[in-house]
Amino acid sequence: MRSQGDPEIRFTKIFTEVKNINDSLVGQSIIVRGRLQDSKATGKLNFIIMRQQFSTVQMTLAVSEKISKGMVNFSGKVPRESIIEVKATVVAPEKPIEKCSQKVELSIDEFWVINRSAPMLPFQIEDASRLVLNQAEEGLGGGDKKGDEKAEESKEGAGSVVRQDIRLNNRVIDLRVPTNQAIFKVQAGVCKLYREFMMGRGFTEIHSPKMIGGASEGGANVFKFKYFGQDACLAQSPQLYKQMALMGDFERVFEIGPVFRAEDSNTPRHLCEFTGLDMEMCIKEHYFEVLDMLGDLLHHICTGL
Repeated sequence: MRSQGDPEIRFTKIFTEVKNINDSLVGQSIIVRGRLQDSKATGKLNFIIMRQQFSTVQMTLAVSEKISKGMVNFSGKVPRESIIEVKATVVAPEKPIEKCSQKVELSIDEFWVINRSAPMLPFQIEDASRLVLNQAEEGLGGGDKKGDEKAEESKEGAGSVVRQDIRLNNRVIDLRVPTNQAIFKVQAGVCKLYREFMMGRGFTEIHSPKMIGGASEGGANVFKFKYFGQDACLAQSPQLYKQMALMGDFERVFEIGPVFRAEDSNTPRHLCEFTGLDMEMCIKEHYFEVLDMLGDLLHHICTGL
């Protein structure tokens, strides 16, 4: 007798990623799970767009022997951003699909709602994805009266402009915007390539303390707090610990970690917290050794991205 721990019992479905749906799967039956980005029900037919991160695919749910008209009507009332699962057949469309990343279509045989979204979302993904050339419309210009008026004009015209405060108060939804997902993909790529390069050049990765007893650099721009009754602060830099590692005969070290700077500057180029890519190495003859290393590093990251 097989136990419940057997893979054959635990996993009864094989899911296909939206990004992998292509011409090679035409005629095959697949199971896909993702977010309902949009749907347009017209009588006996409902056009549905499913999204999975960057990838989208168009699906059709039509009245047939397997699908009732009630099911088509039901699918048309499912709120956007709900998690849905479909069993469908991959078909080649008669006309090219322009709105989706995948150029094939799915003919739905089974339609399931896994997690229903709220009927009214704070904003739509399409509106948050729209390119805004005037930052005042997003509330980045200080929220002056002119900026508010321009935002209202945009709502009445081409579409709503999602202001920054609305985005931040609903960050989970804002993270679904493909542009924001791309930012995190690029950040992850930079860290991966940086670590890859450093490891290949004989550097050792270290993790230095971020709660320390004194300022790392200047004493002014530091966040102070109490640490079990003693004065402490957040590290402005791993500089001291990198140098200690070098004097401990590590010779080459690097770190990817948070950096804290109490800089009272309200500009996009001054951050109180950011992720630092630090490196330290012993110099044998000339500081050009460091410059050459940094030049090769930047070339590796940029070409890798």
